[in-house]
Amino acid sequence: MSMLTVSLSACSAIGLNTPWSQSESESASLDQKLIAENLVNTLAQFPHLNPLMSTVQALKPASSFARDVEDELRERGYKIERISAPEGLYRVNAEIRQASQQADGEPLYMLTIGQVSAERAYKVIADKTVPVSEQIIRGTRQRTVALNDDIFEVPQSEYSVVAFKAYEGPSIEDLLAPPALGAASGSWWKPEPKTVVKRNIYETMTSNYQGVFAGYEDIDQSILVFPNDSLRLGDVNKGIIERFVAEMDPNTDILSVIGCSHGETEISNGNSLLALGRANRVKEALMFSGLEHDQILDEGCWAPQLFDEVMPRRGVVLTLKRQSKS
Repeated sequence: MSMLTVSLSACSAIGLNTPWSQSESESASLDQKLIAENLVNTLAQFPHLNPLMSTVQALKPASSFARDVEDELRERGYKIERISAPEGLYRVNAEIRQASQQADGEPLYMLTIGQVSAERAYKVIADKTVPVSEQIIRGTRQRTVALNDDIFEVPQSEYSVVAFKAYEGPSIEDLLAPPALGAASGSWWKPEPKTVVKRNIYETMTSNYQGVFAGYEDIDQSILVFPNDSLRLGDVNKGIIERFVAEMDPNTDILSVIGCSHGETEISNGNSLLALGRANRVKEALMFSGLEHDQILDEGCWAPQLFDEVMPRRGVVLTLKRQSKS
C-alpha cells in the first residue's frame, strides 16, 4: 500500500503570495467543473495516467471541487477505487489554496494523481471563469501537452502555456518489505515502508520487488495471453485468475503480476501502455475476486523489439509466491 501527501512551494513563480490557507467559500463563484476539466485533461495525457489503463485511489470527497474532479475522472474513463486512508500509488488529491492576506490573491487549484500534479490560478472576469496563470506540471518528464483552454469562453491567451517544474512533495512510499521474523502467524504481513520507483523490467533486467521476493518461493506460474494491441482479458484468462485466487493463502502468499508488450504495435506509446494496462487489468480482476491491493505486486516489461527468451510478447506473467519457512 502507499501513502501520499502533497505540498506546494515556490508559488511566486505564478504570481501568488503566501501565507496560504484553504478557502472554498472565497472561490465559490468560480466554475469548478471547468477547472476540474482543465486539470484532468492535462494529467490524462501522460502515458502512465492514461484513463483507459489506470485505476486511481480516492478518499470520499470532502469538498465540491473534489466531487467535480471525481465526476470528470469518471467522465474520462478512469476507474476509482474508494479508500479510507490516504494511500495508493495513484491517489487523487484535489485541493484549493488561497492567499488569505492578499485581497487580490487568486485561488490556486491543484490536482495530483500519484506524484504528478497540475496547478493553476483562476479568476472570474466578466462573469466568466478564466485561467490567470500558466499551468504548472510537477513530478514527470517534460512532454508536449495540449491545453483545452478553449473550454473557457474568454480565455486569456497569454496564459495558455505549460511550465514543467521539479516535484517538491514527498515521495510515494510503498509498504513492500517481507514480513519480520517472528511475526504472529495467521495475520497478513506488516512490512516496513520502503520507497519504490517502478521501472521497466526490460531496462533493469530485474524485478522492482526483488527485495520482497527474496523472502518468498514460487508456488505456481502461468502466462495470460492477450490479443494483439488489446487489454481484453477473455474467459480463458479469467479462469486462470480464479484458479490462482483459490490457491492463495492470505496469511503467507502474494502475487507477482508482470504486464508485457514486446515487438511492433500500431498504438502510439503502445508498448508501455499495453504492458502496464494488461498488468492493471489483471490486478483489477484479482481485487474484484476479493484480494487486497497490497497482496498484488504489479509491474511492466516492454520494448519495441522481441524479448522471447525472457518474457512473452503480449501477455501477463502471473506468479503465486509463498513466504519461505526458513
